[in-house]
Formats: sequence, structure tokens, C-alpha cells
Amino acid sequence: MLNKSNLWGWMLALVFQFLPAPALAQDNLDVAAAGRSVVRVVVVAMEGGVPQGIGTGSGVAVAPDKILTNAHVVSDAAEGEAIIGVVPSEGSKRFTGRLIAYQPQRDLALIELTDGHVEPATIATGPVPDGAAVAAVGYPFSVDRARELGAEGFVTPQAPVKSWGHVSGGQSSQRFDTVLHDAAIGRGNSGGPLVDSCGRVVGINSFVSNSEGVDAVFGFAVSVKEIIPFLRAAGVKPHTTGLPCRTSAEQAAIDERLARSEDERAQAERNRAAYAEERMDARREQVRDRILAERDNGLAVAGLLLVFGVAFVNGALVLLSKDDRRVALGAGAAGLVLMAGAPIAWVARPDLDQADARLAAAAPKASPKTAATAVEGAYACRLDLERSRITISEPRDVTLDWAAPSCEGGAPFAAEDDRWVRAEVSPTEGIALVRRFDPAASRYTVERYLLPADTLAAARALQAKHPAKSCSADGARAAGDMTQALRDLLPPAPNERLVYSCDHVPPAQGS
Repeated sequence: MLNKSNLWGWMLALVFQFLPAPALAQDNLDVAAAGRSVVRVVVVAMEGGVPQGIGTGSGVAVAPDKILTNAHVVSDAAEGEAIIGVVPSEGSKRFTGRLIAYQPQRDLALIELTDGHVEPATIATGPVPDGAAVAAVGYPFSVDRARELGAEGFVTPQAPVKSWGHVSGGQSSQRFDTVLHDAAIGRGNSGGPLVDSCGRVVGINSFVSNSEGVDAVFGFAVSVKEIIPFLRAAGVKPHTTGLPCRTSAEQAAIDERLARSEDERAQAERNRAAYAEERMDARREQVRDRILAERDNGLAVAGLLLVFGVAFVNGALVLLSKDDRRVALGAGAAGLVLMAGAPIAWVARPDLDQADARLAAAAPKASPKTAATAVEGAYACRLDLERSRITISEPRDVTLDWAAPSCEGGAPFAAEDDRWVRAEVSPTEGIALVRRFDPAASRYTVERYLLPADTLAAARALQAKHPAKSCSADGARAAGDMTQALRDLLPPAPNERLVYSCDHVPPAQGS
């Protein structure tokens, strides 16, 4: 692609004006993930097949084979003969490209790769709030020079430089709509993205203010208002999102509030249960008192029956002694009946252990509760936007197809406490997923990790060692092994967390 032996000489021949060295970058996982889409653009001006000079800038992939950059970065290719080289931020290859769209009035250009591909970035189409944190990602030449980067270094994939700042009001350039910010940028950052805290592109860095050595330096980035029409005219449909950026700190505060609310609801439920138990104890005591009274009454009735029965029998004997046989027989029969009723009244007294049975009979029938197990069948899961932290995904509901004992869509899950969990690597995207299904809470969670190329390769190698495919006990064990092994490899926090509230869908009648 390039004549490496002469590359460093051409670089030294260029004359650049430099800004003060950028401050130490405050990095985070989302901006680090955005670096996967950033490239170094190298343009070698040619004349009659002979190299005449070289310039470098930055760019960002807006499709796997399309690189967005500044028009002034590739002006030699637009106005004459030049070779365009594209050096990605990871991997071991560099690519060649050709200019397919060029609008100097917007300072935008589009390069199509003739070989290879780069992970595309996501463009944030919503407004950029004043004061919002942003990061400039690219390859400032001042850093390259300070590192004494040699010829091979310029064409070797390496991580871009990330410098943080804030959006500085709604001021714009007179030539095109821009985002004004104070993130440190310099020569070489041109064409690189300005991203928000979630790693989404909010502009393409174009130029800086002239500080004259005394004033603060501000950067101007071509805004999305210019980028989207430019890409649309070039036939490119980038991945976009209109969701506002919610930082991890903001999400943590929301999670804490929701957890506190859940704890309060749980405590209120415990208080209600304790109050209900107290009322039940009081009612139980009342029922026991009534049972004791009934037992006393039964004892009294039995005693009275026995006393009156004995009296009637004695009276019958007296009547017999006076030869009043007919009345004596009646009295004796009555006495025997009364005496026979005494043990019946005694036995009929209620037992003390009848209190719970009477309470259960008097209590209203409670509807049966669903067991905290994953019922087999389909689940309709609605995305909970408040619990979720979404940076680049499209918010949409999903459906689960759960099969016994622990499979979803044919993929086995492993048991983890009261939940089911599965970790896996996407075969087509540079992401790892950790999926959890909590039947007790009717909650389905998907954590998405945007992985750099080396971590992605290691994760795919792990997945090959732990193939968790069969819906069986062996498949569940393999899913557990894969989950544990992948967790040790993944970054400390996911880039996205999608939380769904699920309802079991009963099968249709006749199905």
C-alpha cells in the first residue's frame, strides 16, 4: 500500500503547527469501546507515480466498509492523484480505500474500503446538552511526535488518543453547523469523532480556534445535522439512536432509588404480614375463648342431664313403690334418656385445636400463587426503560421461548441462586452477552459488552472450549462453565444493560 521505507522521511518533511499537549485523558468503558470504530487516515500525494508528500488524519467507520472523515484530510485525493490508507485501531491489518463522497463546504468526506472492514460506530441524533461531557477520539500528531513514532508505527494498528472536555454552548461556525467544545485536539484529530459519555458520535472534529498563545483553545466538530444529510446523499444508512445518554453514575443513582423503593415495598409487605399475623393471633384467641366457653357449656349441660336423669330414675323407683307403674315407667324412661344424653353432651364439646380450622373456614379464599419457577412456554418481555441503560441498541420488546428444564430458544442456561444465567459471544458482532432470567421477579436481563478485537478473539476461543448447545444437564453444566470462564475475561462493567419485565403467555386453546 505505502512505501514504508520512505514514510518517516515524508512525515518529517511536513510542517505542522501544534497546540499545547492534551491533558491526561479520563477514560471510561463506553468511550474505550467507541475506539474500535476509529481509524487513522493516511493520504500519500502522488505525481506521475512518485510520492510527493503525506498527510494523516483520523476517521470513524459509519458502516463496515465506509469511513467518515474531514474533506480537508483527503483533499489531495479529491484534487489530484493520491493513495488513501486506512489503519484501524485494533487487529494487525491496514487497508486501502477510495474516495466516494466529498463536500468541502461541510468539510466531510467518505472513504470506501477496498478490502477489510471496521466495526461501525453509532451516531446520536438527539440534541447535545450544553455542558455535556464529550471526548475527542483520534490520532493527534503531537502525541505521535512525542512518542517518537517511527514509519512502521504510523501504519500499525494502535489505540486512539481520547481527550475529555465539555460542550461549550450553542455557538456554531458560519460555514456549517458545528458543536463547540473544549476537549483537547490537535493536528491529526481532524476527521475523528467527538463522542458523548455513552460512546456515540455527536460530531466530527474539524478545526480549532486560534488561541494566539494566550486564549483558551476550543474545538469545532461538524454536527450531526450536517453528517446525516451527507451520509444519506452518499447512500449510507448509519446506525443511529435518539435516546439521551445516561451515564453509568446516573444509572447507578436510578438503580439505588429503585432498589430503595423495592426495599420499602418489601418492608411494607412484611409490616402488613406482621399486622395480619397479629390480627390472626387475636382472632385465634377469640375463637379459643369461644371454644372454652362452649366446652364449659357442654360440661354444664352434661352435668345437668346427668342430675336430672338420676332424679327421674329415683322418682320412677319411688312411683313403683307406690304401685304407680305407668307414670314410673315414663319417668324412668325419661331419666334414662337424660342420663344417656350426658356423655353425648360431654363428647360433643369442641376440641381446643379446632381454632385454626374455624379460622381457615371463615377466611376468604386466597387465589393460588405462582411458584417461583420458570414455567415452560412463551414469555412476552417488555423493556423497562428506567431500569435499563441503553447506549447504542434499539429499544424493543422481546419474546422468550422457555423449555424445561433450563433452555431458552434451544440454548441451555445454568442455575445461579434463584436465577438462570448464560454467557455467550455473538458470532457476527464484536459483543459478548450475559443473559439472566429471574422467574421469581419475572425479570429478564441482558448485559452487552462491546469487546476489543483481542478480547473478542479470546472470548470466542473460550466459547469453542465450552460448547453449551444441548438442552440437557450436560448442556447446563457447559453453560455454567462458559459463564464463569467468560466473566473472568470481560470488562468490570457492561456497556449496556437491558432489563425486561416478563409475563408468561398461556398457550392458545387447541394448540
